[in-house]
Amino acid sequence: MSDYAAILVYLVVAALVALAMSYGSQLEGPRAPGGLKRVAYESGIVPEQPVQHFSVRFYRVAMFFLVFDVSVMALYPWATTMRAVHVEGFVKALGFFAVLVVAFAYVWRKGGFRWD
Repeated sequence: MSDYAAILVYLVVAALVALAMSYGSQLEGPRAPGGLKRVAYESGIVPEQPVQHFSVRFYRVAMFFLVFDVSVMALYPWATTMRAVHVEGFVKALGFFAVLVVAFAYVWRKGGFRWD
C-alpha cells in the first residue's frame, strides 16, 4: 500500500497546482471587458471577412489524403520486417494493400477527388 501512497500524493498535488493556476489567473488577471476583447485575434492583424468560402469538397479531399497517406505509412513496418515475418506477413501486407487499392479506386470512381 505504501507504493501507491506516493502516486496518490503526486495526483493530489498535481490537481491542487492545476486548480490554483486556473483560479489564480481568474482572480489576479485584468478585467477590462469591451468590444476589442471580443474580436478574434489573428497575429495582431485586424480580421477581415473571408474573400471566398472553401467548398466542403476541399475538406473531403484533404481527409481522403490523410486516410490514404496514413494507410500507406502502415505498410512501412511490414517492409522493414519482411525477412522476419516471411510469407505469412507478406500475404497479410498484400491483403491490406488490396483493400487500400479497392477503397482508393472506389473513391476515385465516385468522384471524391474532384475539386470542381
